[in-house]
Amino acid sequence: MDNLFNTYFEVGFSHIYNIAALDHILFLVALCALFSIADWRKLLVLITAFTIGHSITLALVSLDVIRVNSRWVELLIPVSIMLTALFNMNVLRREEKSLWSLTNIQYAMALGFGWLHGMGFSNYLRSTLFPGESLVGQLLAFNIGIEVGQILIVLKILLVGFVFTSIFKIKRNHWAFTLSGLAFAVSLYLLIDQL
Repeated sequence: MDNLFNTYFEVGFSHIYNIAALDHILFLVALCALFSIADWRKLLVLITAFTIGHSITLALVSLDVIRVNSRWVELLIPVSIMLTALFNMNVLRREEKSLWSLTNIQYAMALGFGWLHGMGFSNYLRSTLFPGESLVGQLLAFNIGIEVGQILIVLKILLVGFVFTSIFKIKRNHWAFTLSGLAFAVSLYLLIDQL
């Protein structure tokens, strides 16, 4: 069982902590854009909401409770990143104070888009499942691997943000707008490429 857990942990970790997972990394960039290292607790809750969302759909798709058209999922993932980036830009334009408050809208977006991204993960995971082994154990290990990978990516994003805002003295709202704009632009390119 430990060997199976380690295998699926590694599969999940390497799936997210990889440049081939650019779309999921971009979503994390967009989610992190409004936060600094000081906000790590709030951001951890937000990332966990995303993980809960994709864990639910991973389980449902893997158990054949729901079936998804992977073509639509692959098109909607860049759209989810673009919507998150646009939400950030709207928050930044409205009022600088709202930049540091975590809203229920952000939680709902993270959870909902987590469902969508879980559908994207599901096709990959389904192709790696061992028949006859515990599906729950494989899903749990895969999700923990993804969560650890996500946390490491988020830490890197926050550290880069710290360098730019504290050392190079770029205003936080400018940094957040730049990250959101970058995530939007690359996602738009990915969407056009998918089409």
